[in-house]
Amino acid sequence: MSDLDTWWRDVGNAAVVGTARRPVPPLPDLGPSGVQARPAGQPREEALLDAAALGGAALRAGRRLDHAEPPEAAPDDQRAEAPRRAVQLLELVLTQPPAGAAQRTGLLAHWLRAADDAGCRVPHVLVPTLLTLATGSRELRRPTAAVLDERGRWLAGLREDWSWVTDAAAGAEARSASRAAGIAPPADEWGRLPSTDRVAVLSSVRAHDPAAARELISSTWASDSARDRRSHLETLRIGLGPDDEPLLEAALDDRAGTVREISTELLDVLPGSARAARMAERLRPLVRRTGLLGRGVEVTLPDEPDPAGVRDGLGKPPPRRSARGWWLEQLCAGAPLEVWAELTGADPSATVKRLTDAQATDALAGIRRAVQARRDPEWAAALLERGWDATLVPALPRERRERIVLQRVDATTERVHEIGSVVGSVDAPWSPDFSVALVSRLRASRFGSAMVMASMPHLLAGLHPAALDPLERWIESTGADQTLTTNLRNLLQFHSVKRSITEAFR
Repeated sequence: MSDLDTWWRDVGNAAVVGTARRPVPPLPDLGPSGVQARPAGQPREEALLDAAALGGAALRAGRRLDHAEPPEAAPDDQRAEAPRRAVQLLELVLTQPPAGAAQRTGLLAHWLRAADDAGCRVPHVLVPTLLTLATGSRELRRPTAAVLDERGRWLAGLREDWSWVTDAAAGAEARSASRAAGIAPPADEWGRLPSTDRVAVLSSVRAHDPAAARELISSTWASDSARDRRSHLETLRIGLGPDDEPLLEAALDDRAGTVREISTELLDVLPGSARAARMAERLRPLVRRTGLLGRGVEVTLPDEPDPAGVRDGLGKPPPRRSARGWWLEQLCAGAPLEVWAELTGADPSATVKRLTDAQATDALAGIRRAVQARRDPEWAAALLERGWDATLVPALPRERRERIVLQRVDATTERVHEIGSVVGSVDAPWSPDFSVALVSRLRASRFGSAMVMASMPHLLAGLHPAALDPLERWIESTGADQTLTTNLRNLLQFHSVKRSITEAFR
């Protein structure tokens, strides 16, 4: 830290604690500026004000370079500057965020993605401001690096606090190439990528060529850390299928428990896997029909597993869980759902209703996990008949999903604490009909202001532009509720600007 930095920090400390408790530090050497310290005996208050004025001027004027050699000239940009309207919107978001500073990051991220998709760059005059914001927000770093272009990266190389651009730009280029071509990067390039960028590249490659993504994972598996091995396996969720089973089966023997855990979780998604068949074999002896007509169902807790069972995930239970109940849940989560029709002779709805004995809670917990993992709509509907569970809603077809959520909103109009999880169970972006219907229901609630506040993150992420007109009409009728008016205006402005950004790049 330079003498000027230290002096300026000490001036700030004196201002905070007061000049009666801490003297104002003497003026440092500012070079050939001609600035002279004031005579001794100056009142401390005046000395502090002088120091603040001089320090502010010095910081605005800049500092002498640590080296005399000027940097090499910036290379020419490869991308075209963003359209004029898009630049105006970027300036607005950077300087006067329409929906408030809290929503600036979301609008900036949308602008940056739209610019990258259009092959545009940030105008030079806004690069320093954007780099400063992205330095303080990791969420903005990668999308910022993608649209800086040559001169923006050159500028970032001149300041140490912008050094993150180099790694972020390398990851952005690799992701852009794999996204555009649908191919994996060369092995040497893959090996040099930072861990965080590898996940993004794997996700892009996985969407186009699952086999190539598996090869990338295998190529560095032996030297990767446990954290990287786990995060790489996580990307297999994209297009997970039977061809991934050998890699996941091998991961069951990994030395790291976190890697074994994710492998069992992913194998739960594959009801046709060898592990699913093994779990079904362990489950069959535990379930039997009861009653004269065989319409009852009784479930028995499993005994302690053998080493093969431990390998398949029947290990130590979580804290405060019964070991045998946990093993039963694991069996139900891993076995094919079809085995229940074989064991009970009933459809999902009837099976769920018949699971009422002491072990039903653990069995249903496992079935619920299987339904969540495999997105089985019939079983999801059957479990929702038993009780509301937002995590099951994504398994339903979209139209039915939205209808059930709206029904739940109608039943939740006086339970504000639930509304966020209810509307959040419909993934964004929402359909026009659902968006308009949801706004109508929120407006009809006598707790509309609290409901809007509780569901605001989901309204920002999911609301369709078709709901903007209903929002405007709602604002006109809010009356004296200033909190509601402010939230609705921020919501309206956010989506209006977001739509304008999208249209500016078309």
